[in-house]
Amino acid sequence: MASDDPPDEEPSRRDGEGVVGPGELDYTASDSVADLGGGRFVVATDRDGTPTVDDAEAVEDDRSLEERGKFAAQQTSRYVSDRDAAYGFSLTAAFDGSVAHRERFSDDVAAAFGDIATWYAGQVDTDASDAEVLGILLLASNTDVTFPTKVLAPVLREHGLTPDDSIADLIEALAGEGLRIPPSERD
Repeated sequence: MASDDPPDEEPSRRDGEGVVGPGELDYTASDSVADLGGGRFVVATDRDGTPTVDDAEAVEDDRSLEERGKFAAQQTSRYVSDRDAAYGFSLTAAFDGSVAHRERFSDDVAAAFGDIATWYAGQVDTDASDAEVLGILLLASNTDVTFPTKVLAPVLREHGLTPDDSIADLIEALAGEGLRIPPSERD
């Protein structure tokens, strides 16, 4: 099919089809677009909006934070994987305006996790025991925890209970300290 347009030029519209050529797609001329330079733009998403310099700065700040977060995650991943341990945790958390950091590397995942969780609980509330804080955090976070049935026998033994005792006896025995799984070690 022959065309009357020179081969180097893009037609602005094809007859009757309503197709727009690339030259007509200059979105930078729109009032809804602000050019940040370097091929970056802020686009107002509401129909009447015109992006402002503040919008552009907010996007830059968010992007900068996101890029720093990605870089920090990559560095932390590299740092943790370079340790000579099967499991590693590196936790940085903000507590009441201050930042604290804890690391634990071990071949025993339960020991490493327990150390990190206990440290975190100690940072959250220094008035309650770490075990109490962990229990409250798990309950408040709606996290389901399933314990093997066999952990109940030591709890019953610790309180002098047998399968013949009632639920009321168990509740009465636990009234002071609550249910501790596993039960505390006695000296």
